[in-house]
Amino acid sequence: MANNSREHFLSRIWRISSHILIDILSVLPIPQAVILIFMDSSSLNTRKFLAFLALLQYVPRVLRIYLLCTKLNKPPAKETEIWILFQGAFSFFLYILASHVFGAFWYFLAIQRETVCWQNACRNNNGCQPTTFYCNGRSIRNITFPDDLCSMNPHNTNATPFDFGMFVEAVQSGVLESTNLPKKFFHCFWWGLRNLSSLGQNLETSNYTWENIFAIFISLSGLLLVVLYLPTNLKIRMELVTRTSAKMRNIQQQETKYREVLRWLSENNIPEDMKGTIMQKVDEQLEPNKDVHVENILHILPLEQKGFIKRHLCWPIMKEVPMLRVMDDEVLKEIFDNLKPVSYTEDNHIIVEGEPLVKMLFITQGILLTYTRNNDAGTTECLDKGKFFGDELLIWASTFSPFSALPISTRFVKPLTKVEAFALKANDLKIIASKFPEAFRNR
Repeated sequence: MANNSREHFLSRIWRISSHILIDILSVLPIPQAVILIFMDSSSLNTRKFLAFLALLQYVPRVLRIYLLCTKLNKPPAKETEIWILFQGAFSFFLYILASHVFGAFWYFLAIQRETVCWQNACRNNNGCQPTTFYCNGRSIRNITFPDDLCSMNPHNTNATPFDFGMFVEAVQSGVLESTNLPKKFFHCFWWGLRNLSSLGQNLETSNYTWENIFAIFISLSGLLLVVLYLPTNLKIRMELVTRTSAKMRNIQQQETKYREVLRWLSENNIPEDMKGTIMQKVDEQLEPNKDVHVENILHILPLEQKGFIKRHLCWPIMKEVPMLRVMDDEVLKEIFDNLKPVSYTEDNHIIVEGEPLVKMLFITQGILLTYTRNNDAGTTECLDKGKFFGDELLIWASTFSPFSALPISTRFVKPLTKVEAFALKANDLKIIASKFPEAFRNR
């Protein structure tokens, strides 16, 4: 355990130290400082080294970007829309940055190729020295012999063209000798973006080795960025579309449920002063993927509002039951507190003839059909809003025998439409009867 902890500690120190070193090399302008020191050197090898050093500064910067990408590719604990958009924006930024860097390399290497052309022209001209083209304080001279080899002017018939390869556009456009910085920047940026997007397919190179390596690197980098960029953005687009669609569906479902609740309140004649309070609670807690019926509405409402709706719906029906009509309010309140909201869909039997009757129903919405097995004339009956079924349980509860069997239903009961009701279960009724024996014995 101690060795593992020590190795983990050392690896963590090494990782942090290497990251700090990369950050320092990425930020500090070390190549620029070295170039300022040796820029007056007349040595061709020194100048080649300085050119290489200028390109070398991009290595720690690319490593820094790579380390940042590895962190961003790790999925967060919770992917929000802002995080998804940030990933897409960062991928796009990498694509733009790569186009700018390749455009800068193209400009830099074009100058190197033009310098090589001048050096070749110098070798073919008597009296020309390698230092002829150095800007080291000597007087300005009009040097024209490079035009015979390096000129891209079609009117110069004496010129022997030098193969600039992919850099011919830089020479022809005049961007190399231009002092207009915006012109240089946007022309080179457009070149990098165009060739990176086309994977370097339109590049015509010379037989210069490093030029071909640069062209291969452009093609591979473009392919790599496309492989990384397109799937990321497709994923982002799909996730945004999916989330937007889901959000729109939820909003539509919420609006539908809202209208259904309003209709339910109107159908049940809930007073206007209670509708506002109930709808406010529905807005806060109603789940969009559930059916809206009385059971769910009562479930999300506070006790006071829940009791008000139950009393508003059930009390008039309870008063229609002959045996309950003459009972004390205390007994009725106990029965009222034990009523449970239920709902039934069409064509599913609620109660079956010949089986124990386990509950009494008070109908608040919909239509129930009751009939017998023989289905004789006059035995079929429809029970709608305000009716009840199963009052035989009240007589059964008044027997007070702990071993008395439940009454047997003499009818089938099934919904013709969606039915909402309140149910009084046999066990609850038996407990109520044991608490108020006199109220049931005298009925």
